[in-house]
Amino acid sequence: MFSDLRRDIGDSDYSLIIDESTDNTMKKKLCIVVRYPSYEKKRIVTSFAGLVELERGTAEAVTTALLEFLEKHMKLDVKKCIGLGTDGCNTMSGAHNSVISKLREVNPHVTHIKCICHSLQLCTSYAMKKLPSHLEYMLSQTYRYFSSSVLRQQKYANLYSTINVGEQPLKILQLCDTRWLAIAPCLSRILHQYDELKLHFEISKHEDYAADLLYQMYKDPANKAFLAFLNPIVSQVNRVNKMFEADQCNVSKLLAELISLYQSVLIRLMMPRTFSSQQAVINFDVDDDRNHLPLQAVDMGVQFNIEVGQSNLDPGIVTTIRKHGRDFLMQLLKELQMRLPSNVQLLQSMDALSPETVLGIRKPRLQELSFLPKYNGDISKLDEQWQRLGTVSWPRDSVLDAEKFWMEVYGHTDASGEKDFSEVGKFALSLLAIPVSNASVERVFSQMNLVKSKLRNRMQQTSLENTLHVRAFMQRNGICCHKFTPSQEMLSLFTQDIYCVDKANDNSDYIDIDA
Repeated sequence: MFSDLRRDIGDSDYSLIIDESTDNTMKKKLCIVVRYPSYEKKRIVTSFAGLVELERGTAEAVTTALLEFLEKHMKLDVKKCIGLGTDGCNTMSGAHNSVISKLREVNPHVTHIKCICHSLQLCTSYAMKKLPSHLEYMLSQTYRYFSSSVLRQQKYANLYSTINVGEQPLKILQLCDTRWLAIAPCLSRILHQYDELKLHFEISKHEDYAADLLYQMYKDPANKAFLAFLNPIVSQVNRVNKMFEADQCNVSKLLAELISLYQSVLIRLMMPRTFSSQQAVINFDVDDDRNHLPLQAVDMGVQFNIEVGQSNLDPGIVTTIRKHGRDFLMQLLKELQMRLPSNVQLLQSMDALSPETVLGIRKPRLQELSFLPKYNGDISKLDEQWQRLGTVSWPRDSVLDAEKFWMEVYGHTDASGEKDFSEVGKFALSLLAIPVSNASVERVFSQMNLVKSKLRNRMQQTSLENTLHVRAFMQRNGICCHKFTPSQEMLSLFTQDIYCVDKANDNSDYIDIDA
């Protein structure tokens, strides 16, 4: 299955997504995911490539392990690596002595992409510090109160069912420290059953201190107003975040959604104006006080306004809430403006490859493309094919999808049966394979923790990695285990030799048949 992955990549350009973590035995692992255009499957594939044990988590150790894996196991030329996706930590993405800086010593043209999902997480996390700290405690403690007691859950379920005529309550979700945007579904569910939770804690306040403390928080209408303000904003950020987590995505829509998110926060705080371009939105000066709306004109959301109108809060408290809300929005704007420009520039460059742009009247010239220096082939042939793209009548269904369109371009043949757009098609597909997030690595870590569980903590590296390769193979080919048919190559390898191990280097899970 690993050989099948290497053959499928072939001599194509590829991108890597890497991250490090520890398993349940505290062994440090470097997970490597490869993203490449598969001409056999006619789509861009994101697949698990390997898991490497690390003695240290330094940039030098990670880079050495990565280069060794590519050379010895994947048999891939590091100079064909066109993109590297990581999180934003200094070890991976620092300006000096980091993994990306050391990798560029070997391959100067590799594009580095900081995970947009991590950036959105951090933006929201830092903005939340502008709100009272007890709000986060209120959400997390509500989950903890019920998670440790089946009796409490049943008591609350009975109360909720009585109030709502037989309906069962939605489960209260945990607020995750490392994935802060988990607050969005957690907050939404608590708001949905806020009054029932308040009544439950009022009834239970004499039984334990935790219930009494939570009741004091829930009965304060200011807290509900804060949550009503926060809910639509974090939900919108979370919605955009989920789009970037997908392996298959439309770059044009991702760029539009990211700009839309920023602009939607911007118009809550700033004077009304018309923006001439997406870049004008990003470059807008949010620090200029002349652009700011008065406090009472800041858009806190319709849910907040309804809640304030029904609660009869003191005007002074409402003003305090508005100040906190304005500070939250301002901090969110600044964090987005600081962290996302490089990602926006990358998405704008990739948007030039969308079928609408390539076949439309605003098609850029080849020399205007920012990623042209990454091409190392015949530039005149690439330019000739780029110019002729609009002269062919392409299938309508392929024009709606960038991956499908460029696969169609790559496979197009002329009257003599020769591929007349192979260079431009191959180059465009390699660029579209550049990742926009490292969510695929996080998914592998989740699988790793499910496979190497506490009950199976003695599982060796070989078995763990092989299990992940089997899962990746099934996913790449879109099949389930009951539909799997072994190839002739697999069957030819199924001999007695697979039961023999090298006794001098016995770190395998296999058993010596002679023993």
